[in-house]
Amino acid sequence: MKIMTEEFESKIRFSISNFDEKYREILKMCFYNELNGVYYKNFSADYQYMDNVRKNFELFAEDMFKQLGYYSEIPWEDALKLFCQRVEGYNIDWWLTGSCASCLRGIALKPHDVDIMVDSKDIHLIESLFSEYLIEPIVNTGGWLTKDFGVIFLKARIDIASDPVESLDDPIPVDCGPTAKRNLETIRWADFDIRIPPIELQLNANKRRNRVDRIKLIESYIASTK
Repeated sequence: MKIMTEEFESKIRFSISNFDEKYREILKMCFYNELNGVYYKNFSADYQYMDNVRKNFELFAEDMFKQLGYYSEIPWEDALKLFCQRVEGYNIDWWLTGSCASCLRGIALKPHDVDIMVDSKDIHLIESLFSEYLIEPIVNTGGWLTKDFGVIFLKARIDIASDPVESLDDPIPVDCGPTAKRNLETIRWADFDIRIPPIELQLNANKRRNRVDRIKLIESYIASTK
């Protein structure tokens, strides 16, 4: 796998080429564009922490893609602990979603990353606290499903997203949308109080993606708690 960052028409292009075919779907999943067999993303060259981001992408992107494909160990628990330690005491409005949130309940879903939702007012503080670990800039999405989105690599991939839009909950509410944000539950894990979505919304999210194995595990957990 060839990992590069280079200046391209006043932007910085992050590119991946010469990769094993098994990574193609992973790159698509991460919303990389494709041109002549090269997958890429372009970011503004004036991003405040671009030097750090370029360095981290060149050093750790291959490790990140291996984890996303389950081709290497995924130390998501270490990543989550490090995140919690770094933000502790800063009064940042954040919550955990995705498969890690289910795992904190004891449901073994095998996360390949950590999904963190934040309030957009805290984005600049998050960028500052994790400037050494940014692997994709945290940027305004321009009307995607969240206001901001970016990626930290802290032993494992940590997705940072802010302000989920109402359409995420159409046709049914899921674990990363506004309904989840309004109904968060707090769970104690590794000496941290972490807010997570209701388990029913996590079930909805997996039903929408037709993840049969995960649906069975979550349904079994829900049955065991009644």
